[in-house]
Amino acid sequence: MGSPRILVVSTVHRADDTRIREKLIATLAPLATITYATRPPAPSSRTGIEQWIGLAGGRLRRNFTALRLLAGTGYDVAITHDPELLPASILAGLLGRRVVFDLHENVPGQLLTKEWLPPAIRRPLSRSSRTLLRLAERTCSITLAEPGYASLFARRHPVFANYPDDLPAPQPSDGTAVYVGDVTSARGVPFVTEVMANALPDMPLRIIGPCTGRMATELRDTNPRTDVIGPLPHPEAMAAMATAAFGVAPLFDTPNYRHSLPTKVIEYLGSGVPVIASDLPGTRDEIGDLPGVRLVAAGDASAWESTLRRAANDAGLRAAAHANARAVRERFTWPTAAVRDWYRELLSEAQLQRCWER
Repeated sequence: MGSPRILVVSTVHRADDTRIREKLIATLAPLATITYATRPPAPSSRTGIEQWIGLAGGRLRRNFTALRLLAGTGYDVAITHDPELLPASILAGLLGRRVVFDLHENVPGQLLTKEWLPPAIRRPLSRSSRTLLRLAERTCSITLAEPGYASLFARRHPVFANYPDDLPAPQPSDGTAVYVGDVTSARGVPFVTEVMANALPDMPLRIIGPCTGRMATELRDTNPRTDVIGPLPHPEAMAAMATAAFGVAPLFDTPNYRHSLPTKVIEYLGSGVPVIASDLPGTRDEIGDLPGVRLVAAGDASAWESTLRRAANDAGLRAAAHANARAVRERFTWPTAAVRDWYRELLSEAQLQRCWER
């Protein structure tokens, strides 16, 4: 039957997206020949990738190119990752292709807070996306990055939680605070930048992650001690994070985040960095009782300021996080074996189907 072939497509995520390239592709590379299609620039490492296809142009052009790839026959299993690719994934499934849609976010909830969308169309788009997800589970296989996304579907689907691996060992503190992740208002980054300026005006705040130039300027204007580094390859981002006095996860209470556990929280704790995080159900249920954690009411500036001040002067908080880092890494880890077993079965079914059709 030859080597199985997997097509991995994203029109939105960076080629170096941690879940896609460093976790999923690395896990599946021993099982199949992998073609990876994303917008430029190319991935910084092509380990496990047989071919990279650059999806040039704007969103519409990239999505059209992705549709042609998905409708083709050059793969046994395709994996898509973007809400924009839901229609193309559904169509490919109707054409008899084996497509897996990997859900990274609560899409209906996410659309309600997209700042670049006109407010009048956010709710209709949110409802439409919920319908598309239900249609997708009829023609595609679905995998989830969070158990909280299960309520979006009529059937059960496997959860491959977005837990980190290969985290750095605990390091001495350099006296900074750190935020890792996408830099947006909905994720509370301008909010925490302002409360840091009020609570700890002399403490540097290091921000690591994708950020627009306009947002970076606003953050520096709000707090001159803010260092907006931008996105880094995951190992470099983790190394820069591991020396912080504490990490922040200031998500607002929105449908997209309410029942999620932010990956950054596990990255902080698994590297021995204490965390101050918004007190949301998904976070509280998973890590609320762990050493080195302080939960604060989402969006409550006064509560955040007082908690930040206490954390900056609490040597025991970091000692507790250091002592528990290994236990966190052992408890929250990317499920390599489960992912590989699930895809091995799917690839076998796809190859048998190809033989039957011939």
